[in-house]
This record gives sequence, C-alpha cells and structure tokens, in this order.
Amino acid sequence: MKYFNEVGRRIPGEGMRLIGEKPSNYYRLTQPELDYQQILDRCKQYNAAPTGLTIVDFKPRAEALLDKLKASPEYSNLLKGVHIPFVFQRMDSEVDLGSNLENTQLSNLQKSFNARYPEAHFKAVLQSNSELPGNITLDQASRYQKFMDASQTATVVGWYFPQALQEYDVKSQRAQMTSLPELDGANICLSGGMDICAALIGSPDLLISDEFYTPILCLSAYVHADPRLVLLLKAYGPHMEFWCMTNMLTKYTTQVSEQWTGGLTVYE
Repeated sequence: MKYFNEVGRRIPGEGMRLIGEKPSNYYRLTQPELDYQQILDRCKQYNAAPTGLTIVDFKPRAEALLDKLKASPEYSNLLKGVHIPFVFQRMDSEVDLGSNLENTQLSNLQKSFNARYPEAHFKAVLQSNSELPGNITLDQASRYQKFMDASQTATVVGWYFPQALQEYDVKSQRAQMTSLPELDGANICLSGGMDICAALIGSPDLLISDEFYTPILCLSAYVHADPRLVLLLKAYGPHMEFWCMTNMLTKYTTQVSEQWTGGLTVYE
C-alpha cells in the first residue's frame, strides 16, 4: 500500500480534511543543495549539535536513512518531495516545552537565519496575549516523545519533509499519524519545534524565495493549551517569522489552507 503520492504528499485517508485530492503546488519550496558539511557547521555553531561532531558522524547516517526510505514500498515516494537533513541533540536543560521553544530553539534559529540574512528580521508574533512557557504539550498521536527522548541522550540524525502534509488542516495532520505504519530500521514522527528548528538552522534558505510563494510550516506535534492556537514558521518577503496564532476561521470552523503545511520527520 502506498501512503505518499508522486510529489511526496500523504495520500489522504477517510475523514481527512484538506483543500483537495490533488496538490495545487502554488505554494512551494525548492529542494536545497545537500551540503552536509555546511549544514553540520551551522548546527554546531548555533547549538543544535555537539561541537565535536564530524562529517563522518553525520553524512553516512543521513544517507543510510535515505536508503531505508528508498527500500520501503510505503515510504519511498516521500523522497519525491523536498527533504532537509539535520543533526540535533538537546544542548539545554530546559524541561518545559514552551520555554525551550521560546528561549532556545527559536533563539538559535534566529542567530542562524540572521547570520545568513543580516539585513532581514526574524521575529516572534504571539497573538491574543498568548504565552509559550507552561502552555505547550505534545499531541499524543505525534510519536514526538520518542524523538525527544532520543535527542536527550544522543545525537539524532534525521530528515525533515516539510510538505508531506501540505493543505491538510492541523487536526488531520495529527490524526493521520494513527494509520501511518512504522518504518523498518528508522523512526518517523509528526514534525515539531526541535526538529524543524534544527532543519532550518542547517538550511536557513528554505523559506526564502524570489521565485515562489513558500508555504507556512506548522509545528503540529506541539499543542497549545488554548486549543484555538497553533504554532507556525513562515516567510514574510525576505524575513522569517514565528507565529502563535488563531487556527479559527469562524467560532466553530478551523483553518484549512493550501498555504499551510505539516511536516514529517524521519530519524535514527
């Protein structure tokens, strides 16, 4: 059974809410050059990975994951979409997810982004007087706790697939995880704050394009205490912004947009 289509997007199952069966491809990302050394250097410089890590610790592990995906009938089509390698290990002692996101992950991402684009801004917008510390938990179906546990004790190497769930609403991004099979020899989870930030620290060009409108990246494994709010990263022209914003189109209807995308993360 195939779970991903010819552009690497999750084939929608019963009950999934999204814009359409066929992706519009209006909001798009360009596959960045896979410069493993540069990605590793950025991850080490901006506190996503230990400084002693070498390219031998990173590149062969990343390419071995690609081989496992290629060999999987269920997952091989994922590689037809944009995929970003990253390396990550928890380098802080912050146990609260909201504080970790605000004080560590977004701070490190800002430094990497502004080193690449010194004239651009990186800012956080928290709507409705929302706060991150003390307010973020994990979606129970996301499988993200296993990623966190792995990165707490060792260096994780992984791939971020930012458009695997493009045009899905956030509820469906989360719900589809219950029917997604295990991946032989590797792990897969719904993308959240640590892996997405690590991927963008290594590849800060991802959302910046002179050619296309780029999608909005949902940190869907992370759940705000206010169920109306979601966490997003997006480009604003040459700038990058993090938003904690409403997911509501009306009082009872949540957002579904061709611009919003959820990601999947494959790691070992």
